[in-house]
Amino acid sequence: MVVSLITSFREQQINCGTFRISRSSQEFSSLKELAKRFALSFGLDALKNREAMAALHREGVLFAVGTDEGIAQDDPSVPPPHVAFLEILAEFTNKLLKQDKRIVLNYLDKHITSAVPSSRSEDWQPWVIYRNSLMHGDAEPGPVTSRRAYTRRNKKETYDDEDDEGSDQDFGY
Repeated sequence: MVVSLITSFREQQINCGTFRISRSSQEFSSLKELAKRFALSFGLDALKNREAMAALHREGVLFAVGTDEGIAQDDPSVPPPHVAFLEILAEFTNKLLKQDKRIVLNYLDKHITSAVPSSRSEDWQPWVIYRNSLMHGDAEPGPVTSRRAYTRRNKKETYDDEDDEGSDQDFGY
């Protein structure tokens, strides 16, 4: 699956005549749509597809951050030639388990140079999109307490206290 996406991505690069694909092009949008359809084919059981998803993300990240032969990557602030593929890969992050998202995020950070966080150019947007999709839902929810702010009195106690009618105790104050 990832091989077919990579092949289509490379074909788009060849058709454009440059390694920088226009992410607003119809061809790129079609490739994203194909990725969405592929992601849907994995179904709802994330545990069953765990290994396949990990392999897909691993290969996709390696492709996106890798350089092709003949392309010198001297400037670390310049994104890799296939960085736009990360936006395609982002379509599959909802199929990862929470702990796998952290692993893939660490893997991505390990393979991208340290110049990225300071770079805010449009060329790095696919990296930002992919990274944010890996962090989405990663925040731990706060503790949910089932205690009530007030205590409920037993009906029997309320009727036994007829002489203290209208006191603040009946309202739990």
